[in-house]
Amino acid sequence: MSRALVISGGGSKGAYAVGVVQQLAAMYPKLDFDIYVGTSAGALVITLASLKEFALLEQLYTSVKTSDILRKFNVVDRINEHSLFDANGAWNKIITWYPDTKFAALQRSGKKMFLTTTCLQTGRLTVFANNAKSIKPEGYQVNQLINADHYRRALMASICEPVFMPPVKVNLHVPGTPNPNYQYVDGGVTKYAGVQMAIDAGATEIFVILLSAESTTVNTEFTTLFPILQQTIDILTTDVGKNDLLLPEQYNQALSYIDAVKRKMLASGLSQTQVDSYFRLGQGSNLFEGKSPLKIFKIRPTTPLGGGPGGLTFDPAEMKQMLARGKTAVGEFIASLDPKDITWA
Repeated sequence: MSRALVISGGGSKGAYAVGVVQQLAAMYPKLDFDIYVGTSAGALVITLASLKEFALLEQLYTSVKTSDILRKFNVVDRINEHSLFDANGAWNKIITWYPDTKFAALQRSGKKMFLTTTCLQTGRLTVFANNAKSIKPEGYQVNQLINADHYRRALMASICEPVFMPPVKVNLHVPGTPNPNYQYVDGGVTKYAGVQMAIDAGATEIFVILLSAESTTVNTEFTTLFPILQQTIDILTTDVGKNDLLLPEQYNQALSYIDAVKRKMLASGLSQTQVDSYFRLGQGSNLFEGKSPLKIFKIRPTTPLGGGPGGLTFDPAEMKQMLARGKTAVGEFIASLDPKDITWA
């Protein structure tokens, strides 16, 4: 069995994911993951989570203020610029939080790490991986991470919400990488939560932490440009997320149906060889051949977390509340499970 942790994007809402991974680790010390997939805020969380640096994660997500990572300007002054905000603060934080030693520790751990971005030149979802050969992509590009600086650039690209934050030339000045002038932005534009990456990498049990709420009604009137634009991108990302989860869930439903049919055929007296022959069509024409149903566990807030549209408001007090909600959500999640599904205790 191969287990994956997938965390979606959401800016400051990442504090909720921190609370979830902290509480899971506290309740189930033996729970471990082979595969980590992160989009935007999720990309920032997964490295430290894979190294079990939960205290550092909490510190980062309960102490940073908006002014520490973003510098806002008058819209008119930014017409000819790459973005409405200056994100140098975010880049400086990434350099501090993810030094060469973190990347080296990640490589030694043997964990498979996937960071999702969107390439502006190709319009394709582009995944940066520390072990690109370990995944067979379907419909997206996978690039091998070369070194720690390359990793930091991929992290920065994954968190850069387009229009608000400048695109990143991830491969610039990284020896041996193609298309150095290609620009990359938030993976949430095309893939809100990288569930498909986890499946393609061989995961059979997937924990998905979503930062958008099940109920997303906001009782706020938007009267100025910035909030309207932020809310529009927030809606786009959430809509992408619905489709992102829909396909894997339908895929898993199909696998479960096929598995049930096979068991019924065996119960009727057919041999395993006969049953297998009915589902072996040859020449790769059966997408489900040799596949078993997945276990997909989803943890998400029931109501909006806060953090402003796009999660671009970083308020330490509010993020502490999000982190606490994440911890509470784990208890509710565990209580909702059939005890036989808890294989990690």
